[in-house]
Amino acid sequence: MAVARIEPVRVRRFNPAGLRGKPVERRVRVPRHALVVGAILTGGLVQHVLATTPAEPQPTPLAVVAAAAGPPGSQALRSVTRAHGRASALWPSPRRHPSARPAPVVARRAIRPVAASPARMVTARPPKPGRALATARLARPAHTSRLLPPVGAAGDALRMALAPNPQAAIRHVPSVSVAAIRSALEAARSPALHASYADGKDVAEYIWDAGRVLDVDPAAVVALFWHESKFGTLGMARLTNSVGNIRPLPGQPAVGGYRRYHSWEAGIDDCYRLLLSYARHGAATIPVAIPVWAPPADHNDDGSYIASVLGTMGALYAQSARP
Repeated sequence: MAVARIEPVRVRRFNPAGLRGKPVERRVRVPRHALVVGAILTGGLVQHVLATTPAEPQPTPLAVVAAAAGPPGSQALRSVTRAHGRASALWPSPRRHPSARPAPVVARRAIRPVAASPARMVTARPPKPGRALATARLARPAHTSRLLPPVGAAGDALRMALAPNPQAAIRHVPSVSVAAIRSALEAARSPALHASYADGKDVAEYIWDAGRVLDVDPAAVVALFWHESKFGTLGMARLTNSVGNIRPLPGQPAVGGYRRYHSWEAGIDDCYRLLLSYARHGAATIPVAIPVWAPPADHNDDGSYIASVLGTMGALYAQSARP
């Protein structure tokens, strides 16, 4: 068995005596943590210089541009304060001669240097919109449906009887005009005329628009309103604001066994809701819906009820069709 022999390693020791007369090179050792700290400080300084130095020439201040554009001695710059901060605006001087026309001024927003640090970058945000945009939003029309005319006399001319409804279908375009609805309510001195409604409408406009949007003939609601309480002038409707004398469900407010609404607008909405529910579940016409709306077990004469509603709907259409 052969065993390899390893020569012992000779360790040379440093002998200063052997270096006499020869130049000695001295090396300065810098700690590693000092190098790291220096690199961080240098990087932060470079980043600060780059961030605070503008990348493009700064635009001319607005005051200098205004002074150059306007005539000498004119007060062309006036500072105004708005809700979102301070801003500068150009105003024509009241003392300027009428024939003097200043050249058009293009004012550009000055770019402010953005402060920066190695840990956090600060971003400049645009100012909030001023009062001009808020005023523009308030000037929009109140309604958003394409089916509805504008509120007022100009729109009422378009709220007409769109088609007759001889079958007394619940799902149908309006077969009555807003003028006929308003005339009928005014003749009966309905208390619903004095209530307030959404979008600044009166009761006639609200009834017509609700039927147009829900695809329910408003003539049916007006006819039920007439048969049940003579447009809110008789019976419990004077206390409940109910258009159709609807029975309450458990937990709903009621007076004398009828559901009570906090406004005539809510009573109109619920009448439309109930008629639309009947139509979706098979009772698509007034003659079919009346026995469910006013069951004979509740001491109702369905024959006379149906005849009354159909007669009122026909009379409303006849009044609406007049030139």
